[in-house]
Amino acid sequence: MIFRKLSMIIFLTFTLSFTFPSLVGAVSEETQIVYDINYGGLRLTVFAPVEANPGENITITVKTTASDVHQIFVNFISLKFYGAVNATSKITLKQITHLSNVSLTSHHIQYNLTVPEDISPGLILGEICCDWKALSASFEIPASGFPLTYVKNVGFEQLQTEYNNLNVTHQSLVQNYTELKSDYTELKSSINETDSAHSLMYVFIATTVVSVVTIIVLLMRRPKRVWA
Repeated sequence: MIFRKLSMIIFLTFTLSFTFPSLVGAVSEETQIVYDINYGGLRLTVFAPVEANPGENITITVKTTASDVHQIFVNFISLKFYGAVNATSKITLKQITHLSNVSLTSHHIQYNLTVPEDISPGLILGEICCDWKALSASFEIPASGFPLTYVKNVGFEQLQTEYNNLNVTHQSLVQNYTELKSDYTELKSSINETDSAHSLMYVFIATTVVSVVTIIVLLMRRPKRVWA
């Protein structure tokens, strides 16, 4: 039992020394609406992943439809996405002319955006600017920003994962140590009981020997009978 637990502790220690989990940059699947406006006969909706990893390719979906009117004429709709490097330097990731000089009832398209490896954790922002006509009236939306997606702090999350695994291993080692200590205490108690039994046996033997010797001595010192 004790040998098995010692083997387990050695195995866990070996694993702790050589095994650390790696964070895999899986493609984000969960998306959300990040921009939605319904104004002047134009309905414009932008979908993007909730979060992304540095170096990941993400998909941005843009739906443009005529709302409450049969058709609209789009002079232009432009999109721009930007983030930060070193938490201070603003960089443009992509600039898109979404639509230009076109009449439409409904339009749906997806854009791919590569998140740079050296981008700072935090929000990637989007900016949209529109100019269109509906029912002979002109409308525009000046450049307005919105949060696009959140770039995860991969280094921190990896450290957090490694810490959690180390903590699990530590708890397992503590549990095994506690069990070993309990077994040691039981074994020590058993040894003490055995030593006590041996001591009592030695006392009994010694007492018996002394008694036998005493009887023999008494018998030898017994006066002899004189026969008449």
